[in-house]
Amino acid sequence: NKAEAQYKQNKENVDLINIKCHDLKHQIRNFGNKANISNETVKELENIINIYDSNIKTNNDALDLILTEKSLLCNEKGIVLTCMVSQCDLSFIKEGELYSFFGNILDNAIEAVYKLKNNEKRQINIVIKNVYSLISITVENYYEGDIVLDKNGLPITTKDNKDFHGFGMKSIKMIVDKYNGTLNIEIDEDVFILNVIFPTK
Repeated sequence: NKAEAQYKQNKENVDLINIKCHDLKHQIRNFGNKANISNETVKELENIINIYDSNIKTNNDALDLILTEKSLLCNEKGIVLTCMVSQCDLSFIKEGELYSFFGNILDNAIEAVYKLKNNEKRQINIVIKNVYSLISITVENYYEGDIVLDKNGLPITTKDNKDFHGFGMKSIKMIVDKYNGTLNIEIDEDVFILNVIFPTK
């Protein structure tokens, strides 16, 4: 399975980076003390490492990994990614599929907001929460251009809007269907809202 293999490879890479970050923090502190480097410089170096050590903890390895990866990408692109994740058990979804599911959703959102001329609108909000015996996933982002929805309520890739690659959206829908979920897309003026509900039972 390609998604599973990619998830495992990326997890190994991130684990290695985390170990390196941990070691570097200690080395910088020791070096700072010995070489008489100012506290400000030591703090600045630690802050740079903290960006790459910004692990998101959700109790799900695949979700932690994809959110961490995409938050680093957003940081590079000047996009604000806000994640509100309550204690949700998403372990019923295969790790590779969960990684691919959120990867496709966030890639679409990142591509849409990165094109915006107004930097203040380069924001993506993710909310994942338990609602009774359901898990609710909402991803919101600003966008420009016209979005056309097909008869199933999914965005159609048009000449003016290349943000919704058919394959990515089909992959998201396939995973939603496989786990008996529902996918709903709303357009609220210049905000694109993707809602997914999964039953946990």
